Amino acid sequence: MPTLYSWLFQRILEPVWEERVRRRSTLRHERFLNDSQWLPKEQILEYQWSELKRLLDHANHECSYWKKVFAELGLSPGDIDNLEQFRRLPITTKTTIRENYDDMIARSWKGKTWRKSTGGSTGEPLHFEYTPESSEWRQATTRRGYAWAGARSGIRQAYIWGISLEKEPLFKRAKQALHHLLLRHKYFNSFNCDHQAMQRCRKKLQRFKPEVIIGYTNPLYRFSRFLNSRKKHAGIHPASVITAAEALFEHQRGEIESAFDAPVFHSYGSREFMLIAMECEHHEGLHISAENLLVEILREDGSPAAPGEEGRVVITDLHNYGMPFIRYEIGDMAVLAEQPCSCGRGLPLLKQVTGRILDMISTPDGRQIPGEYFPHLMKDFRNIQHFQVIQNNRDSLIIKLVAPEGLPDSELDKLKAHVRKIMGEECRITYDLVDEIPLTRTGKHRVTISRLNS
Repeated sequence: MPTLYSWLFQRILEPVWEERVRRRSTLRHERFLNDSQWLPKEQILEYQWSELKRLLDHANHECSYWKKVFAELGLSPGDIDNLEQFRRLPITTKTTIRENYDDMIARSWKGKTWRKSTGGSTGEPLHFEYTPESSEWRQATTRRGYAWAGARSGIRQAYIWGISLEKEPLFKRAKQALHHLLLRHKYFNSFNCDHQAMQRCRKKLQRFKPEVIIGYTNPLYRFSRFLNSRKKHAGIHPASVITAAEALFEHQRGEIESAFDAPVFHSYGSREFMLIAMECEHHEGLHISAENLLVEILREDGSPAAPGEEGRVVITDLHNYGMPFIRYEIGDMAVLAEQPCSCGRGLPLLKQVTGRILDMISTPDGRQIPGEYFPHLMKDFRNIQHFQVIQNNRDSLIIKLVAPEGLPDSELDKLKAHVRKIMGEECRITYDLVDEIPLTRTGKHRVTISRLNS
């Protein structure tokens, strides 16, 4: 049952703020998505196709890069009548975006877009641009997906998450604190997983009494093991737990559900698109945010993978008109479900995401650092194009960096200070500037590689 505060927040405070004060369309999009999810799959795909056609026409007229692509293929957006013809367009990679950055920004949106950076969970950070309207679509799809797990506006939500590594100005911190207070969100640093930190987190969660807990998979798993080892749920009883940012294995799901006596809902998202897919209450796969994204699962030769067959994830953002992401290879592997979900939603279904696995890194004093720490850190260093962290023993770490334009001493010193702070003074850290980092057999970069037995 919603509390009085959550009812007031959802019915009065949030609509007034979002629609009348800020004049944003997030809630309108969310209402549309809440209805459209129950349409037959064919109708959802018809809507998706109409949005794709609009995007392609816009990209051809507004973006010199895409205008050139269409011309070289002898195509116009009007010629594309089906997905087979759509797949004639080239795959967009991070390298494509770096090499054609300005030409990929829509002419009428130059200087009006928002900028963002990915953490590079595949070892390759990216800087890109997007529009306020596409941000509203992303927020709306995330709100819909999280609501399946009960994470609605105005209820107490605890985030075991990656928080900013830089000290923010006082005004910004105060503004964020007020924002989180009104939303009833509380954040805990997932990058600090030692025994004392988990004790503090447990006590704060007991006092906060979150209705939903949301967090990176591996830190949540480690925290759950910590709670389970004490044979008590420690007075923390959320209605649900949402895992994010990393793959979720069944043994991890079981451990987390045991710790909190609550169902786990796994999500799949990225900085480029926010929520890509999400489990519903039936837990039979992850529903794709098909009204906002066109998700392809492709074989190595570029042909579509069959349901049940692992393939590369390629995504088109249907509403980012500022810097259209068309057929963008995100760097993950996934499998389409062979059967629809029994919940009745018409959204396409992923059986699982198989290619987002980040090894934990151990410190000499016994702490475990989630692999997500390093992508979160590296995104702030624009000269670093690729990176890899290798741990052969508990007392040392090798960090490989690809920086074609060089890495200024000031930047390297800043990076070293951050890594030293998290790894401790006893760890020997070697930094190697290299020309290239080998790919895995699946064509991905492994960001963190731990060769420890434990």
